[in-house]
Amino acid sequence: MKILDSNKPLIFLGDNHGAWNELFSIIEYKKIKDCTIISVGDLGVGFHSKDYPLYETLNFDFKEKNINFYGIRGNHDDPSYFEGDKRIVLSNFELIEDYSIFHYGRQTIQFIGGAISIDRTGRREGISYWSGEGVNYKQDLLKEVDVLITHTAPSWCFPQQFNEMVYGWAREDAYLIEDLTEERSIMDEIFKKCKPKYHYYGHFHSGWSETINNCRHKLLNINELCEHRI
Repeated sequence: MKILDSNKPLIFLGDNHGAWNELFSIIEYKKIKDCTIISVGDLGVGFHSKDYPLYETLNFDFKEKNINFYGIRGNHDDPSYFEGDKRIVLSNFELIEDYSIFHYGRQTIQFIGGAISIDRTGRREGISYWSGEGVNYKQDLLKEVDVLITHTAPSWCFPQQFNEMVYGWAREDAYLIEDLTEERSIMDEIFKKCKPKYHYYGHFHSGWSETINNCRHKLLNINELCEHRI
């Protein structure tokens, strides 16, 4: 259980797919510093070896700005870097294990990463796709919390319908529609247990916000930054 510095602003980040230069350009332009940034997944982790100095460089850059950066796994991340001995944990750059609980002031936050890639049949196992990419449902680890951070979303959140891109990939992947539908149903069950007041997610490369069932849902677009305001 980690306690975040409640004196620092808490900012959530949409998918960035390893576009770190673009992110730091935004940070520079907006003069962002002295804060905590939490990514909702799809950092592109695993597309480079952990031995590659990328993460150490990012850690240094975030430390210079007094930013603590955390990230959950998306579908375009190698899950092995988010758990166990391979989990990346540096002073200012850390990857979050599924079902972790953080405290921010009086609020509790739970993190649940993972999602299904609609283009999984066009990717290479262990190189650009990982079979454990989806939501790993562990009902016994769910907690009733104030804030829930996920990569994908329950069925009532945008988008509620599959677009033509999904149907296009489904022509090559017989189980895709079934698997995606089941995943959204799993997310429904997660929300029934967690009962969050705030929810941040990514995955769908769009921006959207709406209050549903007394929960404020926020879909973050690519490299979108949004400050959490209580």
